[in-house]
Amino acid sequence: MRATYAVGVDVGGTHIGAGLMERKGRVVKQTHVLTPRNGPFAVLDAIIALVSETIADTHPPEVAGVGIGLPALIDFRKQSVEFCTNLPLAGVDVRSLVMSGVNQNVTLDNDGNCAGIGEFRFGAAKGVRDFVMITLGTGVGGALLFDGQLYRGSRGFAGEIGHVVVRLDGPPCPCGGLGHIESFLGSPAIAARGREAARAVGGEALRTRACGNPDNVTAEHVVQAALAGDITARDILLEAGDILGEALVGIVNLLNPQLIVVGGGIGESADMLVARAAEVIAEEALAGRRDVKVVQALLSNDAGILGAAALAFDEYDRRGGPPGEHDF
Repeated sequence: MRATYAVGVDVGGTHIGAGLMERKGRVVKQTHVLTPRNGPFAVLDAIIALVSETIADTHPPEVAGVGIGLPALIDFRKQSVEFCTNLPLAGVDVRSLVMSGVNQNVTLDNDGNCAGIGEFRFGAAKGVRDFVMITLGTGVGGALLFDGQLYRGSRGFAGEIGHVVVRLDGPPCPCGGLGHIESFLGSPAIAARGREAARAVGGEALRTRACGNPDNVTAEHVVQAALAGDITARDILLEAGDILGEALVGIVNLLNPQLIVVGGGIGESADMLVARAAEVIAEEALAGRRDVKVVQALLSNDAGILGAAALAFDEYDRRGGPPGEHDF
């Protein structure tokens, strides 16, 4: 029996989403929960519960397997979590524990890779053979696709665009480094800049959105205020766009992609940030590379779910049938 469905799970620093997807990309069932903050096994229990709920009305042979995108460095061949900045999953055997909990084959990958696969198969990069994905959310991730194939590097760690250094003396990154893209463009960094602005003259709009308390300003408040025309919030996002553009100039010069897709909660809502980044690339990239298109992702939070489910279908087809042990 050929499997009809696959489950995609997108694990983020704020939310975990799961969806049951048909082969052509239609999600027939979807659910989300807040990401637990009380240890790794709470996160695993949440994943297992979501998957179990998602496949509750299906027969096991109908399900190709479960793909899980994690905000982590994944050794793809070993299917191991080597490093995880925003969640305590490093060294945890996520694949085996989830697999035993749901009785389905499980495939792990980086969440940026899953988002890239989703946009390639079903979204903004459909039909594009060479593109770069960057996701701006709690963290900053990405994916590299060359000639229609995901590039993972020698161990599966490629595509960590969020940890490209843009300022040698920049602020600390959650990973422990200094001046990485994530140090400036992750939602905690945008929120911190918003809180600083809210305490100063001109920060009235941000203070108002945070119910009068500058300490409660979030990245979402900054984006909302900017979209409503607040100059202070706009300046924060335009400065972020300058930094993103400068970082992407180096990537464009190195890789010469046809397209750059900007996703994640901030990337898909902050049009002006993305537009400013595109302007910087057009001004500063080497000749012959300035025609690269920079677009916002189309699939929103569904990109990671769709990409993870597509990964599960790929692994099922590669094995040639029903769930069994991986042969990575």
